[in-house]
Amino acid sequence: MSYRKIIFLSVIFSIFFLSGYAQAPSCSAAAKFYGKDSINVTTFGASTVEGVGGFSFQEDLLNNIETCYPGVIVSVTKNGVSGETTTQGLARFPGAIAGRTGFILILMGANDAVQLAKKEPYKLSDTERNMRYYIEASLKNHLIPIIGTIQFYNDQNNQLYKTANLYINQINALYKRLALEYHIYVADVNRSLGRDFFNLYQDIVHPNAAGYKLISYVWFDAVNRAIEDRLLVVGLNQNYPNPVIDRTSIGFSLSQAGRVLIKLYGINGKFIKTLHDSYQNAGYRVINVPLNELDPGVYIYSMQVGGQLLSKKMIVTR
Repeated sequence: MSYRKIIFLSVIFSIFFLSGYAQAPSCSAAAKFYGKDSINVTTFGASTVEGVGGFSFQEDLLNNIETCYPGVIVSVTKNGVSGETTTQGLARFPGAIAGRTGFILILMGANDAVQLAKKEPYKLSDTERNMRYYIEASLKNHLIPIIGTIQFYNDQNNQLYKTANLYINQINALYKRLALEYHIYVADVNRSLGRDFFNLYQDIVHPNAAGYKLISYVWFDAVNRAIEDRLLVVGLNQNYPNPVIDRTSIGFSLSQAGRVLIKLYGINGKFIKTLHDSYQNAGYRVINVPLNELDPGVYIYSMQVGGQLLSKKMIVTR
């Protein structure tokens, strides 16, 4: 098979898969335990955030959230300016986050990499200082920051972009380190877009329709992780599968750290055994429980945490 044919088939597959079979997002099991009545997302960055060629990720991101969080009011704002470095974006950042709540998604730094590759009077330490400002200003305004890794340039037969991509590797490593330091989140856009044939690009660096759709899923997954970690109410999921043959999974969420005690009772209220007993931090968890020793019938499992008691029924069959 020729090289050109491989590229053509890769492009067709990507567009067909992302626009046809991946329309509905995979929803987090924890979505039902979201503790607020709205989800507000502010997106901030350069041209990929602004949108290029009539494509952007914000509408798909909004649709993803609305699909998985029915009844929740969702807003996604777009604050992107083409060509900006992280330094140039500093002046407009306060206005972008003023009065906003919820999440701030920051995707910026590709233009920094080009400045570094051109040997302009610009340093990697400038990018670090700027990103620290974005993170700290967001936290001060009670926003949850999520940093996006920046995508590679299509550097085929172009030495400038080959050099820029070396800096992109350094910038993305920096962003991941800062996320660990500040205990915030990363959306790994770079890893998802990849660089095999650059078939998710419409030009030297900007995503095409399929690429933007993929980015919307990357951001959505990161928002879900943040929600599961920080914004859930106490809740207990229905076990799955139900009816149970010999093993089942039980999901639960905590709004803050505490002791989780899950017990199993017969339908008559008689205690049978403890299914789980541990201290957990806030967030969503799933435990796997063997039940092969139980007789067929209807049972009750209850979760006690922080003075609250929640219960569900399960059916055991053979």
